[in-house]
Amino acid sequence: MARLTRLTRLTGRRAAQSPRVVRRGWRRALWVADRVVLGVVVAGAVVLATGVVTGDLQLRPVLSGSMRPALPLGGVVMTQRVPLSSLKVGDIAVFHPPGYPTIDYVHRIIWLKHTAHGDLIHTKGDANLYRDPWTLRVRGSEAYVARMAVPFLGYPAVWIHSPSGRRALLYVAGALFLVAAVTAALNDRRRSRDKRASVSAADDVGIDVVTAELTGEESSANDRSSLSIS
Repeated sequence: MARLTRLTRLTGRRAAQSPRVVRRGWRRALWVADRVVLGVVVAGAVVLATGVVTGDLQLRPVLSGSMRPALPLGGVVMTQRVPLSSLKVGDIAVFHPPGYPTIDYVHRIIWLKHTAHGDLIHTKGDANLYRDPWTLRVRGSEAYVARMAVPFLGYPAVWIHSPSGRRALLYVAGALFLVAAVTAALNDRRRSRDKRASVSAADDVGIDVVTAELTGEESSANDRSSLSIS
């Protein structure tokens, strides 16, 4: 009878824990997915903010359709600072056209020649029929080339490069860090509370089963006593 009691108690505990174990599994999976997504967002924001502040990355609005479809009109192109010696035909480079030092062009390099006095470059917009009407002589040690484009975000990129925009970007990155920390703490606390509740519920079920069986044993003993007296 003692072995049956232990078996019944174990079975009752497993029956009580099974639904909770399933729910805990789903909750843990959602918790892990939430942390992964949040981690990717935070890491991307930090990398972008760091790159923009240090000047390694720049966000430039696409204000014309000369580079469609690679760079959609109204989008934003992210450019990266690279060594000038790494430029090659096919790269989408940022440059100032001759005579316009305050205007940025982002066109594709279609011809490049290295000379003792600097690199000579011809450029062209992908959507244009003809190449640009100039030969660029590039000097220096660094240049910016396009890495990726995002539609519909061109004009906010202008604001991001302003002093207030850079400060706001750092604030957003800090806020994301804070949200990640608070979310992790709340999830840990909730999982601990669920675990304690699961153990408590399982123990209650086991006690009920044992009590019921002890009562049954006492009843059987009383019956036997009654029979022996009679």
